[in-house]
Amino acid sequence: MKKSIPPAPTPETTPHQPQPYVPAHLTHPRRHRTRRRGWQRTRLPNGLTVIVEPMAHIRSVAVSAWSRIGARHEPAAYNGISHFVEHMLFKGTRRRTTRQIAVESDRLGGQVEAATMMEGVNYYIQTLDLYLPQALDLLLDLLGAPRFDETEFARERSVILEEIKMIADNPEELAFEHFLANFFPQHALGRPIEGTPRTLRRLTPEDLRHFHHLAYHPRHLVISVAGHVDPALVLEHCHTGFAGTTPPDPAQLERYQLLEPYVGAPTFCLNEHRDTEQVHLLLGLAAPSLLSPDRTASTLLATLLGGGLSSRLFLRVREEAGLAYNIYADAMAYSDAGVFLIYAAVAPRNLKRTVRAILTEVAAVASGQFTDDEVELAKAQHLTSLHLGHDTSSVRANQNGYQEITFGQIFSHEDLEQEINSVTRSQLQLLARELFAGKVFSGLALGDLGRYRLHPASLYVPRHVSRSTVQVIS
Repeated sequence: MKKSIPPAPTPETTPHQPQPYVPAHLTHPRRHRTRRRGWQRTRLPNGLTVIVEPMAHIRSVAVSAWSRIGARHEPAAYNGISHFVEHMLFKGTRRRTTRQIAVESDRLGGQVEAATMMEGVNYYIQTLDLYLPQALDLLLDLLGAPRFDETEFARERSVILEEIKMIADNPEELAFEHFLANFFPQHALGRPIEGTPRTLRRLTPEDLRHFHHLAYHPRHLVISVAGHVDPALVLEHCHTGFAGTTPPDPAQLERYQLLEPYVGAPTFCLNEHRDTEQVHLLLGLAAPSLLSPDRTASTLLATLLGGGLSSRLFLRVREEAGLAYNIYADAMAYSDAGVFLIYAAVAPRNLKRTVRAILTEVAAVASGQFTDDEVELAKAQHLTSLHLGHDTSSVRANQNGYQEITFGQIFSHEDLEQEINSVTRSQLQLLARELFAGKVFSGLALGDLGRYRLHPASLYVPRHVSRSTVQVIS
């Protein structure tokens, strides 16, 4: 099971993306929106939301189930319980053994995935239309009737502990985990989705049953189906899939709908030693949230700076200076917080030059030294992703479900296209100046640093930078 389902990475990069599998341009609308024709939303008496979008011209069907309760909703003492429950849903139900679940998943012949994120959990099946009844039956059984068997519980805890060790052995993932822990100190957004050995060893099967009873109540779930599908068939299965669900205490149910507010964190500069060939560098600043009217501009700004082979950072740092193989920028966003991140992996001796080159490019963009062509190129990347995704059942099912749990509505293809096209060069320049000019990045360098260090004074973004300075990297 995957911990996250990222968008397809930019060629020659592997961006860390804890976002769900939807196009990166997904944003909160600022203008009045029209609704896409062809889909229907139904709210069942038990609170379950069902979204169906028929696509008569294809043979595939995708079923995407979303829980509105993710890792961010966990109490600190139960850190990792959402991810643990996600694993355990595949370890036996009242009607199926672990082996039967595995065999049925393979028999569907498509993809069966799961992903725990900060503000939701996703379960996803893609298969042929003739297998839709079996796919719905399997998925609804997993969501509604897990056993939490003690033997399977102990075995799966060991599996997750190995997953934690795997992350510790991956310096890029570890750098992100440590950066976010310091960017969101003592906050759920800074805790690892998979939990820690200490919190996992405290959990019991009864803890998971109680959490599941609350977090997977139909009121917290969205079932989104797209493809060659009969809406009546989907509704029939969803009506019966949660029949007999015991309603939990309303006060406890509301408890998991509340989010600890994010209030910001002090700037930091950290150097962590690890026995690696490269230094893994992360620079970050606060950025617009998912619900901010600047979210689309923030995403385009990240693309312009470090989102592709023609981006500023890729061209300057890799192609011209030869300092890094892997470098990219990303605008991570949650409902009330965001982080603008820049990542690079470099030789320790090149750390100082890489930081200077990155901040020079950031300062240039903040002072407006980018062209209309660069803006149009960034838009083109997102528009292409939007159009390609519009033709696939998997993207539509996931996007519809994610929009529902995040924004409470579904946006049309045309509205998303308009949202991207409406961003102007002046808007990007204004946002870049607000985010970067005169600011100090938080930074983390992880690797075999030796005598090389990341220094706070080197993370300041000047308010003005000359054009000649931009052209000189070293």
